[in-house]
Amino acid sequence: MAFIGKAVRIYDLDQTHNQQVTKIALAIFDELAVLHGYGTGERRLLEIASRLHDIGWSLDRSGQHHKRSCDLIQELDVPGLEKQDRLTCALIARYHRKALPDATRHRLFASLDGRRRAVVEWLAGMLRVADGLDCTHASLVKNLTCKLKTHTFQICLDVKGDCRRELERAVQKQELLTKIMQRKITYRC
Repeated sequence: MAFIGKAVRIYDLDQTHNQQVTKIALAIFDELAVLHGYGTGERRLLEIASRLHDIGWSLDRSGQHHKRSCDLIQELDVPGLEKQDRLTCALIARYHRKALPDATRHRLFASLDGRRRAVVEWLAGMLRVADGLDCTHASLVKNLTCKLKTHTFQICLDVKGDCRRELERAVQKQELLTKIMQRKITYRC
């Protein structure tokens, strides 16, 4: 991720957390590949959005950092990232907390075509769960594997320490991913 190195150095206040969230989000992406059908391009968008999802904290401590992250990512000059891809990354980061994507209420999300909206929903759903699984910023999740079944998606976690808060937070943030997958998410440590 050398191409975002400058932005990370300037805006990223907690690189360890963002690296951990990226690791978890990409693992979820890989485990769900058979379901979402996305490839390396979408994986790269998730990687960028995950790595930069909290850069808005550098500008806003009022609880609106997700919106500032969206603004900052749109302004970044990432080599090889077209304007629509940059907007997609920005919206994935924007939806990592609070409101879910809604084309009737969110102008930028509404500006995307249906395919890109689906990408944002899938990837933001993964990012939300990944962010929940590192809510204490303690990097307790060492590894994860998943089991995809007809009605459920089980996330099996290899953890170091008590991860009850992470599990609670992931459950609180899983709504978007469960909706887009049309499956219930369960967790096992």
